[in-house]
Amino acid sequence: MYLLLLNPPYERSMFSLVAADFLKDIAFGFYPPLGLLYVAAAVEANSSHKVEVLDADVEGMSYEAIQQEVRQKNPDLVGIYTSSVALSMAYKTAKAVKEVNINILVIAGGPHAQIYPQETAALPEIDYVILGEGEENVVNLLHCLEQDSDPACLDGIVFQRDGEIIVSPRINWIKDLDALPFPARYLTPFHKYHSLIGKDNISTTLMASRGCPYRCTFCYIPFDGKLRLRSVANIIDEIQACVAMGIKEFFFFDEIFTVNKERVIAICQEIMERKLDIIFDIRSRVDTIDEEVIRHLKEAGCSRIQFGVESASPEILQAMNKKITLEQVYQAFKLAKKYKLATLADFMLGYPGETREQMQKTIELAKKLHPDFVQYAITVFYPATKIYQEAVEQGRVEDLWKRFAQNPDYKAPVPIASDLYSREEMVTLLTRAYNSFYLRPQYVWQRLKKVKSWSEFKRQARAGLQMLWYKLKGYFRKNLILT
Repeated sequence: MYLLLLNPPYERSMFSLVAADFLKDIAFGFYPPLGLLYVAAAVEANSSHKVEVLDADVEGMSYEAIQQEVRQKNPDLVGIYTSSVALSMAYKTAKAVKEVNINILVIAGGPHAQIYPQETAALPEIDYVILGEGEENVVNLLHCLEQDSDPACLDGIVFQRDGEIIVSPRINWIKDLDALPFPARYLTPFHKYHSLIGKDNISTTLMASRGCPYRCTFCYIPFDGKLRLRSVANIIDEIQACVAMGIKEFFFFDEIFTVNKERVIAICQEIMERKLDIIFDIRSRVDTIDEEVIRHLKEAGCSRIQFGVESASPEILQAMNKKITLEQVYQAFKLAKKYKLATLADFMLGYPGETREQMQKTIELAKKLHPDFVQYAITVFYPATKIYQEAVEQGRVEDLWKRFAQNPDYKAPVPIASDLYSREEMVTLLTRAYNSFYLRPQYVWQRLKKVKSWSEFKRQARAGLQMLWYKLKGYFRKNLILT
Protein backbone atom coordinates (compact mmCIF):
# COMPACT_ATOMS: atom_id res chain seq x y z
CA MET A 1 0.00 0.00 0.00
CA TYR A 2 1.05 3.59 -0.59
CA LEU A 3 0.74 6.06 2.30
CA LEU A 4 1.10 9.80 1.78
CA LEU A 5 1.62 11.75 5.01
CA LEU A 6 0.42 15.31 4.58
CA ASN A 7 1.17 18.39 6.66
CA PRO A 8 -1.64 20.88 5.87
CA PRO A 9 -0.97 24.51 4.93
CA TYR A 10 -1.19 26.75 7.98
CA GLU A 11 -3.53 29.68 7.55
CA ARG A 12 -3.06 32.64 9.86
CA SER A 13 -6.28 33.15 11.80
CA MET A 14 -7.55 34.31 15.16
CA PHE A 15 -5.72 31.38 16.69
CA SER A 16 -2.53 32.94 15.39
CA LEU A 17 -3.39 36.03 17.37
CA VAL A 18 -4.39 34.37 20.58
CA ALA A 19 -1.52 31.93 20.76
CA ALA A 20 0.89 34.61 19.53
CA ASP A 21 1.60 32.23 16.68
CA PHE A 22 1.42 35.17 14.34
CA LEU A 23 5.09 35.43 15.29
CA LYS A 24 5.75 32.02 13.77
CA ASP A 25 7.24 33.48 10.63
CA ILE A 26 9.11 36.11 12.63
CA ALA A 27 10.43 34.04 15.49
CA PHE A 28 10.69 30.55 14.15
CA GLY A 29 10.41 30.41 10.38
CA PHE A 30 9.58 26.87 9.27
CA TYR A 31 10.38 23.58 10.95
CA PRO A 32 9.66 20.05 9.70
CA PRO A 33 6.52 18.11 10.71
CA LEU A 34 8.40 15.95 13.17
CA GLY A 35 5.51 13.68 14.13
CA LEU A 36 4.80 12.75 10.52
CA LEU A 37 8.50 12.10 9.93
CA TYR A 38 8.59 9.71 12.88
CA VAL A 39 5.61 7.83 11.44
CA ALA A 40 7.20 7.73 7.98
CA ALA A 41 10.41 6.29 9.42
CA ALA A 42 8.46 3.65 11.35
CA VAL A 43 6.55 2.60 8.21
CA GLU A 44 9.81 2.29 6.26
CA ALA A 45 11.54 0.34 9.02
CA ASN A 46 8.70 -2.04 9.91
CA SER A 47 6.87 -2.72 6.67
CA SER A 48 7.20 -2.97 2.91
CA HIS A 49 4.64 -0.24 2.33
CA LYS A 50 5.58 2.84 0.35
CA VAL A 51 5.47 6.11 2.26
CA GLU A 52 6.06 9.73 1.27
CA VAL A 53 5.71 13.05 3.08
CA LEU A 54 4.19 16.20 1.61
CA ASP A 55 4.72 19.35 3.67
CA ALA A 56 2.19 21.70 2.10
CA ASP A 57 3.02 24.39 4.65
CA VAL A 58 6.70 24.86 3.86
CA GLU A 59 5.95 24.48 0.15
CA GLY A 60 3.34 27.24 0.35
CA MET A 61 0.78 25.06 -1.40
CA SER A 62 -2.87 25.90 -1.97
CA TYR A 63 -5.56 23.26 -1.61
CA GLU A 64 -5.75 23.12 -5.40
CA ALA A 65 -2.02 22.40 -5.53
CA ILE A 66 -2.47 19.68 -2.92
CA GLN A 67 -5.16 18.12 -5.09
CA GLN A 68 -2.83 18.17 -8.06
CA GLU A 69 -0.14 16.37 -6.06
CA VAL A 70 -2.60 13.80 -4.74
CA ARG A 71 -3.97 13.22 -8.23
CA GLN A 72 -0.46 12.67 -9.56
CA LYS A 73 0.75 10.44 -6.70
CA ASN A 74 -2.52 8.49 -6.35
CA PRO A 75 -1.91 7.12 -2.83
CA ASP A 76 -4.05 4.46 -1.17
CA LEU A 77 -4.08 6.34 2.10
CA VAL A 78 -3.40 9.91 3.23
CA GLY A 79 -2.40 10.62 6.82
CA ILE A 80 -3.10 14.13 8.10
CA TYR A 81 -1.81 15.76 11.28
CA THR A 82 -4.53 17.52 13.28
CA SER A 83 -4.40 20.06 16.06
CA SER A 84 -7.45 21.88 17.38
CA VAL A 85 -6.13 25.31 16.44
CA ALA A 86 -5.47 24.13 12.88
CA LEU A 87 -8.47 21.82 12.55
CA SER A 88 -10.09 23.78 9.76
CA MET A 89 -6.91 23.46 7.67
CA ALA A 90 -6.75 19.70 8.26
CA TYR A 91 -10.45 19.40 7.43
CA LYS A 92 -10.07 21.39 4.20
CA THR A 93 -7.12 19.17 3.30
CA ALA A 94 -9.15 16.00 3.92
CA LYS A 95 -12.00 17.38 1.80
CA ALA A 96 -9.55 18.25 -0.97
CA VAL A 97 -8.20 14.69 -0.94
CA LYS A 98 -11.67 13.12 -1.07
CA GLU A 99 -12.65 15.40 -3.96
CA VAL A 100 -9.78 13.93 -5.95
CA ASN A 101 -10.67 10.33 -5.15
CA ILE A 102 -13.38 9.32 -2.71
CA ASN A 103 -11.72 5.90 -2.33
CA ILE A 104 -8.52 7.29 -0.81
CA LEU A 105 -8.58 6.43 2.89
CA VAL A 106 -7.90 9.42 5.13
CA ILE A 107 -6.23 8.86 8.51
CA ALA A 108 -6.28 11.60 11.15
CA GLY A 109 -3.81 11.74 14.01
CA GLY A 110 -2.39 14.31 16.39
CA PRO A 111 -3.57 16.05 19.57
CA HIS A 112 -7.00 17.07 18.26
CA ALA A 113 -7.84 13.53 17.20
CA GLN A 114 -6.64 12.38 20.62
CA ILE A 115 -8.98 14.78 22.44
CA TYR A 116 -12.00 14.37 20.17
CA PRO A 117 -11.64 10.92 18.58
CA GLN A 118 -15.32 10.12 18.08
CA GLU A 119 -16.18 13.57 16.74
CA THR A 120 -13.25 13.33 14.32
CA ALA A 121 -14.17 9.83 13.18
CA ALA A 122 -17.75 10.98 12.57
CA LEU A 123 -16.62 13.48 9.92
CA PRO A 124 -17.42 12.06 6.47
CA GLU A 125 -13.95 12.94 5.17
CA ILE A 126 -12.15 10.91 7.87
CA ASP A 127 -11.89 7.12 7.63
CA TYR A 128 -9.64 6.31 10.61
CA VAL A 129 -8.47 8.13 13.73
CA ILE A 130 -5.20 7.22 15.43
CA LEU A 131 -5.15 7.47 19.21
CA GLY A 132 -1.87 8.13 20.98
CA GLU A 133 1.43 7.92 19.15
CA GLY A 134 1.36 6.94 15.50
CA GLU A 135 4.58 5.03 14.96
CA GLU A 136 3.16 1.63 15.92
CA ASN A 137 -0.55 2.24 15.33
CA VAL A 138 -0.19 3.40 11.73
CA VAL A 139 2.00 0.42 10.84
CA ASN A 140 -0.51 -1.94 12.46
CA LEU A 141 -3.37 -0.33 10.57
CA LEU A 142 -1.55 -0.67 7.25
CA HIS A 143 -0.90 -4.37 7.89
CA CYS A 144 -4.54 -4.86 8.89
CA LEU A 145 -5.92 -3.18 5.77
CA GLU A 146 -3.50 -5.01 3.50
CA GLN A 147 -4.68 -8.35 4.91
CA ASP A 148 -8.33 -7.25 4.77
CA SER A 149 -8.66 -7.86 8.51
CA ASP A 150 -11.04 -6.14 10.91
CA PRO A 151 -9.42 -2.94 12.30
CA ALA A 152 -11.70 -3.19 15.34
CA CYS A 153 -9.21 -5.67 16.78
CA LEU A 154 -6.43 -3.07 16.80
CA ASP A 155 -5.47 -0.88 19.76
CA GLY A 156 -5.74 2.88 19.46
CA ILE A 157 -8.00 3.00 16.38
CA VAL A 158 -11.36 4.79 15.97
CA PHE A 159 -13.51 4.57 12.84
CA GLN A 160 -17.08 4.64 11.61
CA ARG A 161 -18.87 1.54 10.34
CA ASP A 162 -22.50 1.54 9.18
CA GLY A 163 -23.18 4.74 11.08
CA GLU A 164 -21.66 3.43 14.32
CA ILE A 165 -18.42 4.76 15.80
CA ILE A 166 -16.11 1.87 16.66
CA VAL A 167 -13.62 2.75 19.39
CA SER A 168 -10.61 0.70 20.38
CA PRO A 169 -9.64 2.85 23.35
CA ARG A 170 -6.58 1.03 24.60
CA ILE A 171 -3.54 3.21 23.99
CA ASN A 172 -0.09 1.67 24.18
CA TRP A 173 2.35 4.50 24.79
CA ILE A 174 5.82 3.79 23.46
CA LYS A 175 8.06 3.07 26.42
CA ASP A 176 11.43 2.68 24.71
CA LEU A 177 11.94 5.80 22.60
CA ASP A 178 15.41 4.58 21.61
CA ALA A 179 13.74 1.77 19.66
CA LEU A 180 12.21 4.27 17.24
CA PRO A 181 14.04 5.02 13.99
CA PHE A 182 15.14 8.62 13.54
CA PRO A 183 12.62 10.89 11.78
CA ALA A 184 12.76 10.52 7.98
CA ARG A 185 13.91 14.07 7.32
CA TYR A 186 15.19 13.05 3.89
CA LEU A 187 11.56 12.70 2.75
CA THR A 188 11.11 16.47 3.03
CA PRO A 189 12.86 19.45 1.43
CA PHE A 190 14.90 19.77 4.62
CA HIS A 191 17.01 22.59 3.20
CA LYS A 192 13.92 24.84 3.35
CA TYR A 193 13.58 24.64 7.13
CA HIS A 194 15.12 27.56 8.98
CA SER A 195 14.80 29.97 11.87
CA LEU A 196 14.53 33.67 11.13
CA ILE A 197 16.18 34.54 14.43
CA GLY A 198 18.83 31.86 14.06
CA LYS A 199 22.03 31.78 12.08
CA ASP A 200 22.65 31.07 8.40
CA ASN A 201 21.94 27.39 8.79
CA ILE A 202 19.45 24.73 7.80
CA SER A 203 17.39 24.08 10.93
CA THR A 204 15.48 21.15 12.29
CA THR A 205 13.65 20.06 15.40
CA LEU A 206 14.22 17.04 17.58
CA MET A 207 12.87 15.66 20.83
CA ALA A 208 15.00 14.27 23.62
CA SER A 209 11.89 13.29 25.57
CA ARG A 210 8.13 12.99 25.35
CA GLY A 211 5.61 14.13 27.91
CA CYS A 212 5.68 16.66 30.73
CA PRO A 213 5.59 16.07 34.50
CA TYR A 214 4.12 19.50 35.26
CA ARG A 215 0.43 20.37 35.52
CA CYS A 216 -0.08 23.97 34.40
CA THR A 217 -3.80 24.69 34.28
CA PHE A 218 -3.74 26.33 30.83
CA CYS A 219 -1.87 23.53 29.07
CA TYR A 220 -3.05 20.29 27.52
CA ILE A 221 -0.76 17.50 28.76
CA PRO A 222 -0.04 14.99 26.00
CA PHE A 223 0.93 11.34 26.53
CA ASP A 224 -1.04 11.18 29.80
CA GLY A 225 1.65 13.39 31.32
CA LYS A 226 4.12 10.52 31.49
CA LEU A 227 7.68 11.68 30.92
CA ARG A 228 9.79 9.31 28.84
CA LEU A 229 13.44 9.98 28.10
CA ARG A 230 15.71 8.96 25.26
CA SER A 231 19.24 7.89 26.09
CA VAL A 232 21.98 10.47 25.69
CA ALA A 233 23.78 8.39 23.06
CA ASN A 234 20.61 7.99 21.00
CA ILE A 235 19.99 11.74 20.99
CA ILE A 236 23.52 12.59 19.91
CA ASP A 237 23.46 9.86 17.25
CA GLU A 238 20.46 11.60 15.70
CA ILE A 239 22.20 14.97 15.84
CA GLN A 240 25.26 13.43 14.19
CA ALA A 241 23.08 11.99 11.41
CA CYS A 242 21.56 15.42 10.85
CA VAL A 243 24.99 17.06 10.70
CA ALA A 244 25.93 14.58 7.97
CA MET A 245 22.94 15.93 6.02
CA GLY A 246 24.20 19.50 6.38
CA ILE A 247 21.93 20.47 9.26
CA LYS A 248 23.72 22.49 11.93
CA GLU A 249 20.96 24.26 13.85
CA PHE A 250 18.55 22.46 16.17
CA PHE A 251 15.52 23.30 18.26
CA PHE A 252 14.73 20.80 21.01
CA PHE A 253 10.93 20.58 21.01
CA ASP A 254 10.79 18.95 24.45
CA GLU A 255 8.20 20.56 26.70
CA ILE A 256 10.97 21.07 29.28
CA PHE A 257 14.47 20.20 28.08
CA THR A 258 16.05 20.92 31.48
CA VAL A 259 13.77 18.69 33.54
CA ASN A 260 16.76 16.59 34.69
CA LYS A 261 19.99 18.46 35.47
CA GLU A 262 22.38 15.50 35.28
CA ARG A 263 20.96 14.43 31.94
CA VAL A 264 21.25 17.92 30.44
CA ILE A 265 24.89 18.08 31.46
CA ALA A 266 25.50 14.59 30.02
CA ILE A 267 23.95 15.63 26.69
CA CYS A 268 26.15 18.72 26.56
CA GLN A 269 29.27 16.75 27.41
CA GLU A 270 28.52 14.18 24.69
CA ILE A 271 28.06 16.94 22.10
CA MET A 272 31.46 18.33 23.05
CA GLU A 273 33.18 14.93 23.19
CA ARG A 274 32.01 14.17 19.65
CA LYS A 275 33.19 17.64 18.58
CA LEU A 276 29.87 18.49 16.94
CA ASP A 277 29.92 22.06 15.64
CA ILE A 278 26.25 22.88 16.11
CA ILE A 279 23.99 25.47 17.68
CA PHE A 280 20.73 24.63 19.40
CA ASP A 281 17.79 26.19 21.22
CA ILE A 282 15.82 24.74 24.11
CA ARG A 283 12.69 25.28 26.18
CA SER A 284 13.14 25.53 29.92
CA ARG A 285 11.43 26.43 33.15
CA VAL A 286 13.10 29.13 35.22
CA ASP A 287 13.32 26.78 38.21
CA THR A 288 15.23 24.03 36.39
CA ILE A 289 18.19 26.21 35.44
CA ASP A 290 21.29 26.97 37.47
CA GLU A 291 24.76 28.26 36.63
CA GLU A 292 26.28 24.82 36.08
CA VAL A 293 23.56 23.91 33.58
CA ILE A 294 23.79 27.27 31.81
CA ARG A 295 27.58 26.96 31.53
CA HIS A 296 27.39 23.49 29.99
CA LEU A 297 24.65 24.59 27.59
CA LYS A 298 26.75 27.51 26.42
CA GLU A 299 29.88 25.40 25.94
CA ALA A 300 27.95 22.78 23.94
CA GLY A 301 26.51 25.32 21.51
CA CYS A 302 23.19 26.43 22.98
CA SER A 303 22.30 29.83 21.55
CA ARG A 304 18.83 30.58 22.93
CA ILE A 305 16.55 29.51 25.77
CA GLN A 306 12.78 29.88 25.69
CA PHE A 307 11.36 30.50 29.17
CA GLY A 308 7.69 30.26 30.09
CA VAL A 309 7.37 33.18 32.51
CA GLU A 310 3.63 33.76 31.92
CA SER A 311 2.92 36.43 34.56
CA ALA A 312 4.42 38.98 36.93
CA SER A 313 1.69 38.31 39.48
CA PRO A 314 2.44 35.71 42.19
CA GLU A 315 -1.31 35.22 42.59
CA ILE A 316 -1.80 34.45 38.90
CA LEU A 317 1.25 32.17 38.83
CA GLN A 318 -0.24 30.26 41.74
CA ALA A 319 -3.61 30.01 39.99
CA MET A 320 -1.81 28.66 36.91
CA ASN A 321 -0.06 26.05 39.07
CA LYS A 322 3.27 27.22 37.60
CA LYS A 323 5.09 26.69 40.90
CA ILE A 324 7.73 29.32 40.15
CA THR A 325 8.69 32.58 41.84
CA LEU A 326 9.63 35.97 40.44
CA GLU A 327 13.01 35.59 42.14
CA GLN A 328 13.62 32.46 40.05
CA VAL A 329 12.51 34.35 36.94
CA TYR A 330 15.01 37.16 37.49
CA GLN A 331 17.79 34.72 38.36
CA ALA A 332 17.26 32.63 35.21
CA PHE A 333 17.44 35.64 32.90
CA LYS A 334 20.43 37.01 34.82
CA LEU A 335 22.34 33.76 34.30
CA ALA A 336 21.44 33.61 30.62
CA LYS A 337 22.68 37.16 30.14
CA LYS A 338 25.90 36.40 32.04
CA TYR A 339 26.71 33.59 29.61
CA LYS A 340 25.50 35.56 26.58
CA LEU A 341 22.64 33.21 25.80
CA ALA A 342 19.73 34.77 23.93
CA THR A 343 16.33 34.46 25.58
CA LEU A 344 12.74 34.22 24.39
CA ALA A 345 10.18 34.97 27.09
CA ASP A 346 6.59 33.73 26.93
CA PHE A 347 3.84 35.69 28.68
CA MET A 348 0.09 35.23 29.01
CA LEU A 349 -2.51 37.95 29.42
CA GLY A 350 -6.11 37.65 30.53
CA TYR A 351 -6.06 34.64 32.82
CA PRO A 352 -9.40 34.20 34.64
CA GLY A 353 -9.63 36.83 37.35
CA GLU A 354 -6.54 38.72 36.14
CA THR A 355 -6.90 42.49 36.43
CA ARG A 356 -5.60 45.19 34.11
CA GLU A 357 -3.09 46.21 36.77
CA GLN A 358 -1.72 42.67 36.98
CA MET A 359 -1.42 42.45 33.19
CA GLN A 360 0.36 45.80 33.05
CA LYS A 361 2.90 44.51 35.58
CA THR A 362 3.52 41.53 33.29
CA ILE A 363 4.11 43.86 30.34
CA GLU A 364 6.57 45.88 32.43
CA LEU A 365 8.30 42.71 33.64
CA ALA A 366 8.99 41.75 30.03
CA LYS A 367 11.00 44.93 29.57
CA LYS A 368 12.80 44.62 32.91
CA LEU A 369 14.05 41.12 32.08
CA HIS A 370 15.61 42.34 28.80
CA PRO A 371 14.90 39.18 26.78
CA ASP A 372 15.90 39.17 23.14
CA PHE A 373 12.37 38.27 22.09
CA VAL A 374 8.96 38.04 23.73
CA GLN A 375 5.76 36.24 22.87
CA TYR A 376 2.52 37.42 24.41
CA ALA A 377 -0.64 35.35 24.29
CA ILE A 378 -4.18 36.16 25.22
CA THR A 379 -5.15 33.29 27.49
CA VAL A 380 -7.51 31.01 25.62
CA PHE A 381 -9.64 28.12 26.79
CA TYR A 382 -7.89 25.33 24.89
CA PRO A 383 -9.53 21.89 24.85
CA ALA A 384 -8.64 19.35 27.54
CA THR A 385 -7.05 22.01 29.76
CA LYS A 386 -8.04 22.31 33.40
CA ILE A 387 -9.29 25.89 33.11
CA TYR A 388 -11.47 24.98 30.11
CA GLN A 389 -12.92 21.88 31.71
CA GLU A 390 -13.75 23.84 34.86
CA ALA A 391 -15.35 26.67 32.88
CA VAL A 392 -17.55 24.24 30.93
CA GLU A 393 -18.55 22.30 34.05
CA GLN A 394 -19.44 25.53 35.85
CA GLY A 395 -21.48 26.76 32.89
CA ARG A 396 -19.32 29.84 32.32
CA VAL A 397 -18.70 28.89 28.68
CA GLU A 398 -20.33 26.47 26.27
CA ASP A 399 -18.30 23.53 25.00
CA LEU A 400 -17.31 25.44 21.88
CA TRP A 401 -14.38 23.16 21.04
CA LYS A 402 -16.60 20.10 20.92
CA ARG A 403 -18.98 21.90 18.57
CA PHE A 404 -16.02 22.94 16.44
CA ALA A 405 -14.75 19.33 16.42
CA GLN A 406 -18.16 18.18 15.19
CA ASN A 407 -18.26 20.84 12.48
CA PRO A 408 -14.91 22.36 11.46
CA ASP A 409 -16.79 24.81 9.22
CA TYR A 410 -18.38 26.28 12.36
CA LYS A 411 -17.48 29.93 13.02
CA ALA A 412 -17.74 31.48 16.46
CA PRO A 413 -15.92 33.87 18.80
CA VAL A 414 -12.72 32.41 20.17
CA PRO A 415 -13.24 31.38 23.83
CA ILE A 416 -10.90 33.74 25.64
CA ALA A 417 -10.39 33.03 29.32
CA SER A 418 -10.72 36.53 30.76
CA ASP A 419 -13.91 37.04 32.75
CA LEU A 420 -13.19 40.73 33.38
CA TYR A 421 -12.50 42.13 29.92
CA SER A 422 -13.99 41.78 26.48
CA ARG A 423 -12.24 40.26 23.50
CA GLU A 424 -11.78 43.70 21.97
CA GLU A 425 -10.21 45.03 25.17
CA MET A 426 -7.82 42.10 25.31
CA VAL A 427 -6.83 42.57 21.68
CA THR A 428 -6.08 46.23 22.35
CA LEU A 429 -3.96 45.29 25.35
CA LEU A 430 -2.08 42.65 23.37
CA THR A 431 -1.32 45.14 20.60
CA ARG A 432 0.01 47.66 23.12
CA ALA A 433 2.11 44.97 24.79
CA TYR A 434 3.87 44.10 21.55
CA ASN A 435 4.33 47.73 20.58
CA SER A 436 5.74 48.66 23.97
CA PHE A 437 8.40 45.97 23.67
CA TYR A 438 9.41 45.72 20.02
CA LEU A 439 9.02 49.36 18.94
CA ARG A 440 11.29 50.83 21.61
CA PRO A 441 14.26 52.67 20.04
CA GLN A 442 16.64 51.10 22.55
CA TYR A 443 15.42 47.61 21.64
CA VAL A 444 15.85 48.24 17.92
CA TRP A 445 19.36 49.58 18.56
CA GLN A 446 20.31 46.58 20.69
CA ARG A 447 19.11 44.20 17.98
CA LEU A 448 21.12 46.02 15.33
CA LYS A 449 24.27 45.83 17.46
CA LYS A 450 23.94 42.05 17.66
CA VAL A 451 23.70 41.57 13.90
CA LYS A 452 26.83 39.84 12.59
CA SER A 453 26.13 39.40 8.88
CA TRP A 454 24.19 40.92 6.00
CA SER A 455 21.87 37.91 5.77
CA GLU A 456 21.16 38.13 9.49
CA PHE A 457 20.39 41.83 9.08
CA LYS A 458 17.93 41.02 6.31
CA ARG A 459 16.17 38.48 8.52
CA GLN A 460 15.96 40.92 11.42
CA ALA A 461 14.71 43.65 9.12
CA ARG A 462 12.08 41.33 7.70
CA ALA A 463 10.89 40.47 11.20
CA GLY A 464 10.63 44.15 12.10
CA LEU A 465 8.77 45.00 8.92
CA GLN A 466 6.34 42.14 9.52
CA MET A 467 5.61 43.49 12.98
CA LEU A 468 4.90 46.94 11.57
CA TRP A 469 2.80 45.46 8.79
CA TYR A 470 0.65 43.55 11.24
CA LYS A 471 0.10 46.81 13.12
CA LEU A 472 -0.69 48.89 10.04
CA LYS A 473 -3.18 46.47 8.54
CA GLY A 474 -4.99 46.04 11.86
CA TYR A 475 -4.18 42.35 11.96
CA PHE A 476 -5.13 41.98 15.60
CA ARG A 477 -8.60 43.42 15.17
CA LYS A 478 -9.64 41.66 11.98
CA ASN A 479 -9.23 38.08 13.08
CA LEU A 480 -11.81 37.47 15.77
CA ILE A 481 -13.49 34.21 14.81
CA LEU A 482 -12.69 30.55 14.52
CA THR A 483 -11.85 29.84 10.89
